[in-house]
Amino acid sequence: MYTEPTHDQGTVTAAPRTTAVSGSSGEDRLKVDVVDKIFLLEPNKHPLVSLLTNVGKVWDGKAWTGSGMLKRSTGNPEFGWFEDHYGGRYAKVSGTYNTAGGATINLTGAGTSSGYIFTVGDTIKNKRTGEVMRVTTVASATSITVARSVGATPATAGADGDGLYIIGNTNEENATARNVNTTRSAKETNYTQIFRRTMAVSGTQANSDMYGPRDLPYQRAKLGTEHGLDIERAFWFGEKGATTGTNGHPMRATGGILEFIEGGNSYIQDQNGTLTAPDMNTFLREGFTYGDTSKVLVCGGIVLQAINEIARGQLQTKSTDKTYGITIQEWQTTFGKINLIHNPLFVEDYSGYAFLLDLNQFKYVHYNNRDTMLRTNIETPGTDGVVDEYLTEAGLERKQAPYHALLKGIQD
Repeated sequence: MYTEPTHDQGTVTAAPRTTAVSGSSGEDRLKVDVVDKIFLLEPNKHPLVSLLTNVGKVWDGKAWTGSGMLKRSTGNPEFGWFEDHYGGRYAKVSGTYNTAGGATINLTGAGTSSGYIFTVGDTIKNKRTGEVMRVTTVASATSITVARSVGATPATAGADGDGLYIIGNTNEENATARNVNTTRSAKETNYTQIFRRTMAVSGTQANSDMYGPRDLPYQRAKLGTEHGLDIERAFWFGEKGATTGTNGHPMRATGGILEFIEGGNSYIQDQNGTLTAPDMNTFLREGFTYGDTSKVLVCGGIVLQAINEIARGQLQTKSTDKTYGITIQEWQTTFGKINLIHNPLFVEDYSGYAFLLDLNQFKYVHYNNRDTMLRTNIETPGTDGVVDEYLTEAGLERKQAPYHALLKGIQD
């Protein structure tokens, strides 16, 4: 006889672990970095994410090398950036002002503090009357006083809605410095969102003889594309938000482009009908007011169909070895260069949408060491099968709303 050693005994459980530490700590089994493979597998299905993660990389004939220019990491799930803009130069008359002599002019058209775009000494021109005036005081957030007719054009009464342009400033000799008038930068933020796609096969299924590839490699390829589509949809249609999940841990959602444009100072043209060449010209004129002279226009099928008619014979397809497999057509217009991209996600209610974007103002932001990965063998120990998952913690950096524009409501 001999004495039995100690046995570890108990009920086998597959209950999820709910005591994990929230934040950047966690337990992964085997991490495989697959971000390039996923986003280059079928890039036309998720063109925005493909461009943001791969612009700046170079194809050497065998693999992509280098790093994405429109991609960065963060160590904070609420990541931020600062935005600033030049001071305004244009306002409108609210009401009227007198024919001659000094005048107090009430203002509108430059936000809630239209008067603050002006500084004492500014010379301003009334477009309708041609009169040039000089600002003598900034009386309030919505009014200024002026000296009249500082040039040859005589003083003329102002009318409601007259446009006033700051054309410079006049200063006397040996004067002290002018008053300070500058804009402040403002901090903007967005959240990283945790995206997960899980796949599972039994031990028997994983080793079965099948037509075509074995099930686990097939599921990895299929769900890799679907994982990319989840991120693409969130980057377009998501809304920024944070809450607490059912297990008591933080849960965040990243804000997308539609929310950003509709909630900012972007130009929005609701066509509510067919798109004509004059309508398109209006959209491009407004959409190229700010930002780069080269932009991308990401379109639904109905919009792209209309543009094909408007720009017949003007479109050129770009070489795919420089655009990561994404079909891009180049359109040279008098306002700037447009790279046309069809997004297959813009269907049904969104098929008549098109987003004109200055791509330099967006970045794919992933959490430290949490860019797209394939986590293998995460099944509960003892399970007769395999569980893998794709996991990404990432969000969208979106800057300068006036640089972008939205065209919507296009119909057949």
